[in-house]
Amino acid sequence: MPENQTIIQQCNNCDLDNDNNLKNKCCNRSDTNNNDILPMNNNDNKCCRNGMIKNCCSLNGMKQQQQQQQQFKPVTHVIFDLDGLLINSEVCFANAIRILLKRFGINEYSKELQEKVLGMEVARGIEEIIKQTNLPLTVEQFMEMEREIYTDEMLKVKLMPGAKRLVEHLKKHNIPMAIATGSTNQSFVIKTRAHQDLFGDGKYFHHIVFTRDDEEVKNPKPAPDVYLITASRFPDRPKPEQCLVLEDSSIGVDGARAAGMQCVMVPDQRFECKQQNATIILKSLEDFQPELFGLPPFDD
Repeated sequence: MPENQTIIQQCNNCDLDNDNNLKNKCCNRSDTNNNDILPMNNNDNKCCRNGMIKNCCSLNGMKQQQQQQQQFKPVTHVIFDLDGLLINSEVCFANAIRILLKRFGINEYSKELQEKVLGMEVARGIEEIIKQTNLPLTVEQFMEMEREIYTDEMLKVKLMPGAKRLVEHLKKHNIPMAIATGSTNQSFVIKTRAHQDLFGDGKYFHHIVFTRDDEEVKNPKPAPDVYLITASRFPDRPKPEQCLVLEDSSIGVDGARAAGMQCVMVPDQRFECKQQNATIILKSLEDFQPELFGLPPFDD
């Protein structure tokens, strides 16, 4: 098939000939008094006429889908972020920060500040919070106070929608997985305590790289270090282009792309998504289609 040929699927409003070409007479939705193109089905899509494809029904959607599929490359390994991607810990973290700030008479943990520190390595994020709120604390003091609150909050942490289904599916099909996180080992234990069936005993994830604890990770996200190191610790040492990263933060996406990896972004729904660098952006892990990246499709 020529590269510039468009595959056309017939819809209820289009007329195709036997060769899948649009006939000159199209779907009788154009204004008979002039040549304007009218909306159909009470939406903003436009109908095609005289053999010219506008944004007609399924045609435009199919063309977009073809373009998307061309930009995806098959992968063999999957690297997950943790906070906000597999577990809903970002909300718990924000609640803990609010409680701590109130102890110092600060009644607001602004949305702008929350968005700014999203995805940062823990110490860097706390340093930014201290700077923006003028707290009379060192990073270490803040972390110690916050940890007491955070531990209680983490008893309530839930898995993100679609996380368990995806991890179990990839494991079933022997797809190697790892986690690359800005968390410390200590905080990881606290965060995942309620979900040991998924995170305990290395049942699903071959290894976990903790940015703050790992001496090989010289630079935190958005530098590519943590992703490249995570990939290098798989037994078969896949190339960056063989790895797919799943992230929730813009900082994480930029790091994954800098590492030469494709990245699926599932952004925090509390904030406006301005990321332009992600391979694809989804509302939820429930919307992820493994087959787009050459992985086995879901069985159900």
